[in-house]
Amino acid sequence: MKRIWMALAAVCVTAAMAAGAEENLAARRALAEELMTLTKVPENLEKSFAMVKKMLPKQMEQMSRMSGQTNMPPDAVSQTEKIMDIVAAEMKWEKVKDDYIDLYAGTLTESELKAAIAFYKTPDGQSFVGKQPELMKRAMELNQKVMMKIMPRIQELTREMKPAPVPVKE
Repeated sequence: MKRIWMALAAVCVTAAMAAGAEENLAARRALAEELMTLTKVPENLEKSFAMVKKMLPKQMEQMSRMSGQTNMPPDAVSQTEKIMDIVAAEMKWEKVKDDYIDLYAGTLTESELKAAIAFYKTPDGQSFVGKQPELMKRAMELNQKVMMKIMPRIQELTREMKPAPVPVKE
């Protein structure tokens, strides 16, 4: 009888812990959603796709020039834009919102979420949020500049990796 009571107590403790964990996760999810609203994640996600789409033609032209390709297909840019449209459609906030909430709630503690929310509610926090698109744009330009600088080395490695042609037996 003693064992039954101990087993029952263990089950009750485990159930209470699980309920507490679920409650804690629900609280973190709510905080994560509030944080993403304050930091304008939905808007910035859309802006980042629009920015990439706008920069793509220039990047493709530069990469083509650097690689010595003179025969870039005329529809390469439009095809790439279509691909970006597909990606952007799949990354619409309505489709990825729950995944982002899970990401934030699963990565950050309740305390960290509350501290971030407190910061982003301040004038400095909101100023930072307002400058995020410009920071993103400049970071992308910087990354593009670095890629153009190292492109010749990447191309050389690519040429080295190409397998030698297999001789045809006669």
